[in-house]
Amino acid sequence: MNSKERVRIAFEHKEPDRVPVTELYINGPVASDVLGREAWVGWGGYVRAEVYTRMLLEGRADEFHHKEVRDLVDLYRQLELDTLMIERPPLKRPLVPTVLEENVWKYEDPESGHWHIVRYCPDTDMYHELDSNIAQGGMAAFEEYVKLLESDPVDLDKWSFDQADYTMATCGADKFVMAVVEIDFPPMSFAGWGRVFLEAIIDRPDLVERYLDYRVRKGLEFIEKYAAMGVDAVFDGEDLAGTQGPLFSPACYRKFYMPRFRRLIEACHKHGMLYVRHTDGNIMSFADDFLVETGIDAYHSIDPGAGMDIGLIKRRYGDRVTLWGNVDCGPTMTYGSPEDVVRATREVIRIASPGGGHVLTTSNTIHSNIPTANYLAMLEAAREFGRYPIDLA
Repeated sequence: MNSKERVRIAFEHKEPDRVPVTELYINGPVASDVLGREAWVGWGGYVRAEVYTRMLLEGRADEFHHKEVRDLVDLYRQLELDTLMIERPPLKRPLVPTVLEENVWKYEDPESGHWHIVRYCPDTDMYHELDSNIAQGGMAAFEEYVKLLESDPVDLDKWSFDQADYTMATCGADKFVMAVVEIDFPPMSFAGWGRVFLEAIIDRPDLVERYLDYRVRKGLEFIEKYAAMGVDAVFDGEDLAGTQGPLFSPACYRKFYMPRFRRLIEACHKHGMLYVRHTDGNIMSFADDFLVETGIDAYHSIDPGAGMDIGLIKRRYGDRVTLWGNVDCGPTMTYGSPEDVVRATREVIRIASPGGGHVLTTSNTIHSNIPTANYLAMLEAAREFGRYPIDLA
């Protein structure tokens, strides 16, 4: 049984030969250890800021993307992971930043005037947005941005699909391939104007709907493109919730997001593609709407740090939604011993894997502070305990 077959069977809520194992992203430190060379993969700040920005300034962005996708395919093959992600396609003519100071850059579109400032923190390997014209200009700037998006014809020729072509040519026959298509609001941890968006939900809901309608229109174009390439699933994800609960009311989720997710999901299903949806945080106050009424096929990451209980989710929703998770990538994977990781992995498999409908991952990603030994211990435990039929007392 190959990886594609294994994951497909799990989505049918049946038991394959073993529990499928994957990871959304594996940051550079672990990836480089595994491959024995510097790997330009994941979402660590060193790769996304230090390496990519330098190469962008040198006019070598194509060289970066060429190595990035090859590192990714080599890594996932060496680790024998069952899925692989096509990341957002790069623009053929990307914006080139201005260096403001060490590890701080400003990206500005000369045609629209839209700009944002980003910073890389070497101590934490984080890369995040500091400021933007919308953060400074508030609701008026957000409205101008929405008007700009509404005038965008979504010409796919602006993007390069070379990475997607390489992924499908090398992995499309045997791995379950997903492609990123996102419609979400600015993620709170990265976008400096997230506050403006949340204020607009209350004060200017019309702008929020127009913004999300554009994102859906763009997403539908990408779904058509990826369907024609033979991609297995769409991955859509930014956080809808935090540790204490949703970032906005369940009523707002039903109004702004549910109908738009449904449009994307219907488009995927029309082409025989599946829809995998990520959010961190505690979703329990709108779990029925999110996991059942929306119609998603899979839910990642089932955040234990926010009190999400994968056993409860399995009992309530596991016959309708495939669960992706949820070995704790916080204290356990970061500070625990390999033995701690093995115990945690075994417990997740015991609770979530019987009957199928489970893909084993961490509760988010393999971030830059996870020791390589711990990640390899997790994979070894998955191979040991994840063989069907599962009988773990």
